Amino acid sequence: MRILKILNSKDRGGVYIYEVQFIKELKKRGYIVDAVIVGEGERTEEYQSLCNISYKIPYLDALYSGPIPRILNSMLKSYKFGVKYAKFVSEQIESDQAYDAIMYCRPNFIHLAGLLSQMISSKSFWHLPNTVNGKVSKAFYNFYCDKYGITSIGNSVYTKNTLGDSCKHVVYMAYDEERVQKSETNFREKLGIDKNAPVYGVAARLHKDKAQDVVVEAFVKSAIPKMGGHLLVAGGPLDSEFAGEVQKLAKDLLGKQVHFLGDISDLPMFYSSVDIVINGRRNAEPFGISVAEALGAGKPVIAYYLGGPSEMVEHNENGWLVSKPDVENFTLAYNDSIGARERWASMGRDAKSRSMRYGVESNVDRLIDIIELSKEYA
Repeated sequence: MRILKILNSKDRGGVYIYEVQFIKELKKRGYIVDAVIVGEGERTEEYQSLCNISYKIPYLDALYSGPIPRILNSMLKSYKFGVKYAKFVSEQIESDQAYDAIMYCRPNFIHLAGLLSQMISSKSFWHLPNTVNGKVSKAFYNFYCDKYGITSIGNSVYTKNTLGDSCKHVVYMAYDEERVQKSETNFREKLGIDKNAPVYGVAARLHKDKAQDVVVEAFVKSAIPKMGGHLLVAGGPLDSEFAGEVQKLAKDLLGKQVHFLGDISDLPMFYSSVDIVINGRRNAEPFGISVAEALGAGKPVIAYYLGGPSEMVEHNENGWLVSKPDVENFTLAYNDSIGARERWASMGRDAKSRSMRYGVESNVDRLIDIIELSKEYA
């Protein structure tokens, strides 16, 4: 099998993690993975090194969000881009390089992927990275998926349902076991935290959508600090205005019981340092790779319920679901969790056992089945 991925050179967060993990797993199984790399960003060299053949094209500056005039302009821009560069890429592909699938995540690549699939007689698959919001967006994506014969794949049941009945498949963006292996070193030792102290942790880009302000303020107001507990906040940047606001919310606990780690690359070290993982969010979480990783690490999770977390977390079994993403409800979840401390070990085992369906291997299995099925009905 040969797959052509359309990759954004400026990918970050969950989509970046997903692309790297799935490409590695596909290659491990002997599949050939080539790439169309859009733009010259921080991921360009890494994506090139991961893929067999790479076709580089300019960056597409088009966002399907924000004010209506900007969205309309982006739609026109992405169509013109697709027309021009689908033709360019098709002319670079050798006649003996038949592709079983063209895959993309970013919605503004819909024309590039759809037109290219028609030009080289392949099949396109859109792995949704986010929810589809609004009737206009839903109608737009469904129209062009039908026009180009694109198969849509949700990254959670919740995401799938936002596109509607036309989306019939779910492939979780998944976690890699290597990112959650137990580490011999941890941040407890580095920060001088007592080995018996309860430690909570959140790992995500510092951004208002990730609600670290809510997570930190709720921790400070909870019963945990008086019990000697700590909160590790991993992620950056630490020099942004939002990061400054979040650090102020730690008050007197800053640097004492609330620790800002900045960007970290050693995820096993992070997961080996904490007892409970928090997934902060102000709105629906399309999937929640940090939730999946936490479960894979055998850690109970506190998460806002809307979206993917409610598919992975069973309330009071392997974590706690928060009904509203505000300080009051996160504080209640903190207090519920510390009150169940004697059950953390068994909840962690439950988390680990449930995590298998959210791992890379099982989800690549699903992806391959979808591709093979599409060939049967071609």
